[in-house]
Formats: sequence, C-alpha cells, structure tokens
Amino acid sequence: MIVAAIRSRPLWILLLSLSLLTLLGAFAPLNDWLEYRQASWLNGQLWRPLTAWMAQLNLVHWLVNQWGLILLALVMPPRPTRTDIGVFVWVWLFASVMLLFSAYWQYAGLSGLLYGWLVWAVMRSPYYAPWLRWLVTLALTAKVAQENLFGEQGSAWVGQWISANIAVESHAWGLIAGWIALAVVWLWHRLQRSGWSG
Repeated sequence: MIVAAIRSRPLWILLLSLSLLTLLGAFAPLNDWLEYRQASWLNGQLWRPLTAWMAQLNLVHWLVNQWGLILLALVMPPRPTRTDIGVFVWVWLFASVMLLFSAYWQYAGLSGLLYGWLVWAVMRSPYYAPWLRWLVTLALTAKVAQENLFGEQGSAWVGQWISANIAVESHAWGLIAGWIALAVVWLWHRLQRSGWSG
C-alpha cells in the first residue's frame, strides 16, 4: 500500500506542492498576502478567500496540517483521477465561499480543506475494507460535529500548541463539501447503473 503511494508520482507532486506552498505561507510577507482578512477583501483584495487555506499562522501550525497531507497520501489511490482533482477543487471553492459568510474577520490554515479532502479520499480509498472506511469517516464527522456543537474542548491542546483558537467552523465547511461530493458521485453512479440517460 505505502509502496504503491510512493511510486505514484502525480499524487506526490500534488501533496508535496501543497506542503511547500503552505510552508512558504507560514512566513511573512507571503502569509500577510495570502490570509483572509475581511477588511482587505471588502477593499478589493478578492483573492483572499481562495488563498487563506495556504497561509499558516506559524511553523507549528504548518506541522499540524502536514499530518492531514500524510493521511491523504496513505488513503488516496495511486493516481488521482479527474474526479479526485475535481472534488479537491470543489471543496476548495465551497469552503472559500463559506468563508465570506462567516463571522471570521481573519483566517489562515489548511485544516478546513483537509477535512473535506479526507472524507472523500477515505471513502474512495481502494486500500481498506468498507467498514473501516465508514468508521474513519464517521469518526471525522463526529469530531467536527462535536467541536462545532460543544466547542473545541477536545482539541483545545492544538489551539494552545499553535497559539490560536481552532477555526472549527472551517472544518465543518470542508466536511460538508466532502459529503456533498460523495453524495453527488454516488447518485450519478446509481443513475448510470439504472440506465437513466436524462
């Protein structure tokens, strides 16, 4: 399993590129240019909701987010399909739009996208039994639901580690986008199998 992932050059190029970009996003002035700032967006800096995910608060924040990229490397198929890439873009766009309607006046971090990407990648992984994929996906969903309903108590130590509050709402956006992608693809396959041609 891990050997197959290592041999998958497109997957590793994608993940290493994200890792490098987010590493650069941990340093000023790039961090200052990438992160979401509501006031700056309202003043015409329209890229900020799209680039906020690449900005990192500090190197510890960057290291925490690298675990999500490592998990993606362990569960994704050897070569990402066009559907995989499409879903990654969808999660990115959905979470970026939701950022505009949030109470956040400032945001930086990859974790919101990682939750959506992980939901998709785990459920579509060819490496693990269906029961295990469901277990992991439901555990991710329960974690995000708990922190959004009851606060970030369970992950407060991460907030102390990165010297910031955890933006739990962004986790929900990514997770919802991942579940929407799974539902749409599942429905599409069902319609195709039933012979529906529109």
